[in-house]
Amino acid sequence: MKKLLVLAAALAFAGCSGGASPSGDCCGSGGSPTAPVLKAGAKNVGILIFNDVFITEFVAPLDVYKHTGDKMNVFTVAPSAAAIRTYEGVVVHPDFTFANAPKIDVLVVPSGNGSISTDLKNDALIAFVKKAAAQAEYITSHCWGCFTLAKAGLLDGKECTTFPTSVDDLQKMFPSVKAQKDKRFVVTGKFITSNGGLAAFEAALYVVEKIYGKETADKVAAGLVYAPDNRKFAVGSN
Repeated sequence: MKKLLVLAAALAFAGCSGGASPSGDCCGSGGSPTAPVLKAGAKNVGILIFNDVFITEFVAPLDVYKHTGDKMNVFTVAPSAAAIRTYEGVVVHPDFTFANAPKIDVLVVPSGNGSISTDLKNDALIAFVKKAAAQAEYITSHCWGCFTLAKAGLLDGKECTTFPTSVDDLQKMFPSVKAQKDKRFVVTGKFITSNGGLAAFEAALYVVEKIYGKETADKVAAGLVYAPDNRKFAVGSN
């Protein structure tokens, strides 16, 4: 019996990667896995995630940037180490938190169910975006993520866009921005704002091309089986 109990305890320990935390959670505090190892010399792509985030708006750019291979460190950043649940019900463990995120070269701001309401009242989220954007080489927003950038005061006097049916609302809520219609994504300096959805892929491909050139962007697009008709939107024509 004693041997059986010892074996059971060993199996239970092995089933919890890295051992159990004092709180009893697997994988450490909040159930979060160990932060990824960042490759030296690669660009850091930080993708903001939070509860009720729309999955396409962060997975689309994540997919594009990961396809650059060793050129980019791609990771998620959330308010805390606790797992977040997307609007669609998918549970995601963040790689970093607002408190320990490394310097971000490309900041990705997706949208979620609260991006035009409760998220705009989240001081910690807005402060993080403002701070990370100040250090980043490029900042992209997708769908309603543009509202987050506008709330942070980053788009004052700048052309930008958001989900097509929300462009007028963006302009009314933030009179200082120059909201653009009929554009899949808009480039204003280091800020790239997109309609979201498929346009999130296009905006990310644009960033890849700006940093690494057309050949690399074309290879990424080919790896994603990207249609030539869509690729034309990602070559800076906007």
